[in-house]
Amino acid sequence: MATLTYQVSAPAPPVPLASLENFKSDLKITDDTQDTDLARHLLGASDAVLSYIRRPIIFATWRDVIELHPENARIALTLGRYPLVSITALSVNGTLLSADDVAALCKDTASGQIYPADGAPSCLWQPGRYVVTYTAGYIPPVGGDPGTIPPAIQRAVLITASASWLGATRDPNLRQESEQGIGSTSFAAASSGAGGLPQQAADLLISYRKSGGIR
Repeated sequence: MATLTYQVSAPAPPVPLASLENFKSDLKITDDTQDTDLARHLLGASDAVLSYIRRPIIFATWRDVIELHPENARIALTLGRYPLVSITALSVNGTLLSADDVAALCKDTASGQIYPADGAPSCLWQPGRYVVTYTAGYIPPVGGDPGTIPPAIQRAVLITASASWLGATRDPNLRQESEQGIGSTSFAAASSGAGGLPQQAADLLISYRKSGGIR
């Protein structure tokens, strides 16, 4: 099976994957005098998390061209982007399926897999050329709308943004500081395998990260 995936909708501008309100709550900041700087750290943390995940996860419209060779009948068509939100069109060897036929397809939205409809002549997708237009991905929080970004990804962004914010005024080579009569504070360095993220944030992203090889 060979798959080509490309984006149909216009690329969206970079957006934070967690809300400024939650970020300020984590930092116990109640005024708005630092909102511009806070938003910059939040956007940087979101970019770092997306880089670590290694696949597009923001809501968009996509098109996959899938070629199943004669020896490649498959139980499922695996889309290049997920989670799947909706299928807007599907053609088989140039013939467009009706809206009812598309609606009848069985779908695993979390993994972006499409199965033949219940009662179809075959439980397998037969060799041929399939063109699927669909929407996939998560919606970031905007204003009062919480969006659909999974809590684990939001928490990873907030942890990374907090580390960036708190470390902005600290010597990056400092690993521990002490104050007599109060105690000491240690600063954990990011693991070499965490893509520059705090290890706690990287651990939250394991199930969302694209692994090596072909999906």
